[in-house]
Amino acid sequence: MKKVNETIGLTCLGAGTFPLDNLQEKIGKNVNIIYQHVGGTAGNVMTILAWMGWHTLPAARLDDSEVGFQLKADMEAYGCDTRLVSNAPDGGTTILDIIHKTGRDGKPKTAYMAHSPRGGRFVNHRFWTLKQAQELFDSLEEMPDVFFFDRCAPGNILLAQLFHERGVLVYYEPNEPVDRNFLRAVAASDIVKFSNEKHPDVSFTEGFTDKLFIQTLNEKGLRFKLRSEGWITIPPEHNPHAVDGEGAGDWTTSAFINEMGHHHMLTFDRIHLPNVTHCLEEAQRVASQSVSYIGAKGLIHH
Repeated sequence: MKKVNETIGLTCLGAGTFPLDNLQEKIGKNVNIIYQHVGGTAGNVMTILAWMGWHTLPAARLDDSEVGFQLKADMEAYGCDTRLVSNAPDGGTTILDIIHKTGRDGKPKTAYMAHSPRGGRFVNHRFWTLKQAQELFDSLEEMPDVFFFDRCAPGNILLAQLFHERGVLVYYEPNEPVDRNFLRAVAASDIVKFSNEKHPDVSFTEGFTDKLFIQTLNEKGLRFKLRSEGWITIPPEHNPHAVDGEGAGDWTTSAFINEMGHHHMLTFDRIHLPNVTHCLEEAQRVASQSVSYIGAKGLIHH
């Protein structure tokens, strides 16, 4: 698990989802486990950035099950600083089965099934309460360069607001529909990235002129809207050897953040149209590489 870069002196603190990705391949009636690693949007971004040479601080409320401790150890194996990862009875841990199989039409398909280590087929994420979020923020000896989050839970929104007030670049990757908390999370962020599948209606972006919005478009690439400018589309980088799109969006995010760091763009006043275009083109290139391998972090292990 060799890093592509030595430590580059940049820090990203991330809150949100950290499930165990249980990647499987089903051939006939046989199911083979390919690997088990920390996943989720926040989990993937924290571990990929660590591999890229960042100091990453995942902030996760895991339970004290065997899987919960396995997740923490896995983050450490990827190079994450886990001082903000807790394993407690009131925490939450989710296992996400990702099953690759061949459909009746002969085409590859992927099935997903979430469950808890202690039984029950449900998502068991736990997010920071307002009190815990404030205590976490107050405990930090220095501010990170980037705060990343992928759920608009109240504690995450508070962290976004606190970091934003201190001049930290705040990056939000929503998984929820547009509602009051969603808009509060957007208001506290500098960069908001979402997919056209989950958010085809981009009218909510019109109420903000101080953000960078990024909308991924699957095989059509992505487009972005900076401040009060119009939408600009960046075509995809085609990969004829693509085998698995799992995690491509997380590679896009990680590579974009990494490229911004290398170009000293980690304050919003330094984000301008030409350098955003360059960084997103690089992010597309890296994401295109990632789909040549099975699993969200196959590129790391190839």
